[in-house]
Amino acid sequence: MSTATDFVPGDPALMLTVLRGADGNLDQSILLERILSLFCTDDDGNQIIVEDSPALRRRINNAISHLKIAGLVETATDNSLSITSLGRAMMMAYPMGIDDGVLCSLPAFRNQIYDTNAPVVHERHLPNPAYGSGFSAGLGSHRLTENPYPSDSRDHEDWLMGWDEALDQSKREAETLVR
Repeated sequence: MSTATDFVPGDPALMLTVLRGADGNLDQSILLERILSLFCTDDDGNQIIVEDSPALRRRINNAISHLKIAGLVETATDNSLSITSLGRAMMMAYPMGIDDGVLCSLPAFRNQIYDTNAPVVHERHLPNPAYGSGFSAGLGSHRLTENPYPSDSRDHEDWLMGWDEALDQSKREAETLVR
């Protein structure tokens, strides 16, 4: 029984097929036809036919993009893909397939992916001194009325939050003591 499916994400066979297509200077539409002509088998040995779908086209474009970033392929002036010398070397080194894990061994790919996907580091604000003072006061069993800041100021509120947090921490610690 024949079923239709897409390549799974990160499929090394798709990446290798794109790379081989670039080795033949295939136009991207011919590359799609080559990929669609492939037959695969599932875990049970059933034949799976790969059908054209938006998801498959995204996968192909993603593979092309990653291979370009890694410097394994480039687009020629006639919009066909051509393989680079690095691409040929990688194709020989990894005849069973190439995935993002293999591409991460290449500095150009790794640096581009990191630059694109690195977490944004926000400036860390130092804790408000009023909050720290209130926290210390709470740990020292000072009363709420000992807040030294004017009642209509932000520092007053921060001192109260610190004082309250210290009391909550003391209660949590007392609850965890073995009786």
